[in-house]
Amino acid sequence: MELKDLTVLVTGGGGFMGSHLCGALVNAGAQVKVIDNFASGRPDNLAGIEERLEMINGSVADEKKVRLACRGVDAVVHTAFPMAMRERSLETGVLVDYLAGLFNLLKECVAGNALFVYISSIAVYGNQQYVPVDENHPLEPVMLHGAMKLAGEHLCRALGHSHGLRAVILRVADIYGPRNTRVSVPVRFLMNALSGQPLRVFGSGRQSRTYTYVDDFVQAVLGVLVTPAAVGRVFNIAGDQVVSMYELALLVKGITGSQSPVVLEENMPADDRRLEIDGTLARQTLQLGQPVHIRDGLAQTRDWLRQNPGFYK
Repeated sequence: MELKDLTVLVTGGGGFMGSHLCGALVNAGAQVKVIDNFASGRPDNLAGIEERLEMINGSVADEKKVRLACRGVDAVVHTAFPMAMRERSLETGVLVDYLAGLFNLLKECVAGNALFVYISSIAVYGNQQYVPVDENHPLEPVMLHGAMKLAGEHLCRALGHSHGLRAVILRVADIYGPRNTRVSVPVRFLMNALSGQPLRVFGSGRQSRTYTYVDDFVQAVLGVLVTPAAVGRVFNIAGDQVVSMYELALLVKGITGSQSPVVLEENMPADDRRLEIDGTLARQTLQLGQPVHIRDGLAQTRDWLRQNPGFYK
């Protein structure tokens, strides 16, 4: 089956990951539906393609809206995730709505035999016990959003066994790029460099991440949708370069031509882990190309920030 033959529902389609995915899907000829309550997503993120989408304005926690959105779809890609949970909110209502929304989607996928692509996170691994971290690494999340992502993975597996749910789980590593809803470290460094502010690196600066440009995430999802062998499997989605915070700051200085100083604030608390994520399995199974180089991804994000100076105001 080709992408042009598919009808795909994207939850959170007005958000960072969802909007990039929607653009790629419509350009590939797929029929695309979006459900979003725009709590953190933006209608403007879909500018230029909105007339090619079927929009359902609402929350996935609304069972009737989800039933409507899932009608006639071949696949559901669940990118929606409450920003409050990423910000460590302990509001019970946020947790309840997240789980209710997830379960609403799973039920409809079971009923319609639609593929469910669950966007998880490397946060499910917690503190790495070996590197590089592959899909067999122990699952011991240390943050709330990692625990909730893992709960979703367990629901996917359980319904696969008990009700025949067809699901694929994608554990995405430190994603960045244009329209990033959160001001992630690469975006923050770029914004500071472009405005001449210091690039502040907490701790030793040796803490490292495997950054993933948003286009690589999109290509992975497109690959899943046309690869039957992916069903029932778990994949890390990650770039292939591990970059320390200090190295990242220097890269940003270089691509922006900024004179901003890099300031090491060694007395500030920092997560000193080296999160080296192995994305080999996804690249081989989904026949993905070479990941976007960190320098190229930063350059594209820099250009977007220059063109959209008011996005984070």
